[in-house]
Amino acid sequence: MKFSCCIEMIYAEAPFMRRFPQAKADGFEYVEFWNWDGKDIPAIKQALKDNGLKLAAFQGDCGGRMVDGAEHERYLDGVRKGIEIARELGAMNMFLMSDILQEDRTVKPMANPIGDEEKRANSLAMLKRIAPLVEKAGVVGVIEPLNTTVDHAGYSLRNTAPAVEMLKEVGSPNLRLLYDAYHMQIMEGNIIANIRDFHEYFGHFHVADVPGRHEPGTGELNYHNILKALGETGYGRLVGFELEPRLASSGETMRRLLAEYGEL
Repeated sequence: MKFSCCIEMIYAEAPFMRRFPQAKADGFEYVEFWNWDGKDIPAIKQALKDNGLKLAAFQGDCGGRMVDGAEHERYLDGVRKGIEIARELGAMNMFLMSDILQEDRTVKPMANPIGDEEKRANSLAMLKRIAPLVEKAGVVGVIEPLNTTVDHAGYSLRNTAPAVEMLKEVGSPNLRLLYDAYHMQIMEGNIIANIRDFHEYFGHFHVADVPGRHEPGTGELNYHNILKALGETGYGRLVGFELEPRLASSGETMRRLLAEYGEL
């Protein structure tokens, strides 16, 4: 099983561009980050090359909401740009958000709120428009349910099964699920059962413990059993550490995690 390191939350004590060599020095082959807007893409490309790293994932949309039909053209423009960046950086995945997350990762309120059924219909329509774009570009888009109890109140895509149902309806091999065990433990639990039920739709998998979104071993999730169950499904894609180290420095924490889980 191979792991990536989210350099938005990990090595946060260092300037962004210095986090690439730190991840490499601690044993990672893959890194990931969030928004591309406001970042120096050529510098990131060079940092990946200089450090022999690959990009596991980044946020591929920028502007507009998937859930709001009135904002679809703006959303699609952002996705098209995200696809260009994914190809330039050789990204394995780009994740697609249902709503707008602000700089502090809270959900930007809608001026004219709409109901869940309309949100689902709009999201499905947008995914059907995105599918041929990512297929043509050879890029994988992943949708990610987030928790609305602790971190992202008001976020629209918040459970596993509804996300998978949309992916089934779209039927594209280039649109998959980013399953985040931290978010889904908060929203629905049954992590191992859901891995077994939905693993064939996974494009990426995120790890952090509950509560606190810290490293495995700080909370209630048994990641030895969770990752063992994931491996038993034949899952061959990446597992990303998207967490805030609590017990030690970022480097010490990440070296320990790779040593502890890298043989699973």
